[in-house]
Amino acid sequence: SLFSFIKSLTGYKVFKNDRRPTNFDKKVLVWAGRFKKEEDIPKHVSSEVLDAARNSVRIKVCYIMIALTLLGCLAMVITGKEAAKRDHTLLRMNTEKKARWRAEVEKDEAA
Repeated sequence: SLFSFIKSLTGYKVFKNDRRPTNFDKKVLVWAGRFKKEEDIPKHVSSEVLDAARNSVRIKVCYIMIALTLLGCLAMVITGKEAAKRDHTLLRMNTEKKARWRAEVEKDEAA
């Protein structure tokens, strides 16, 4: 047909699942290791490649969040043990606060 002849002459091909990547997609593709530089990325990339890159980046971000959570927990355990050695516990802080409140109430009642 005439349309297929024109397609063959112009080099036009139908992009069914191909997408033009956005700037964020380009960063994801580079960070996922699909391409070395953003300049290497073609004008159209298949949606399967984009999905695979997004999934690998999502997994990397999850691993980073897991590591940060574990570091935060470790830091809390260490600071909690140091505070317990100094007897800087919640129980002592609460009893001191209640003692201050009682002293203020007694001072107000005496006045």
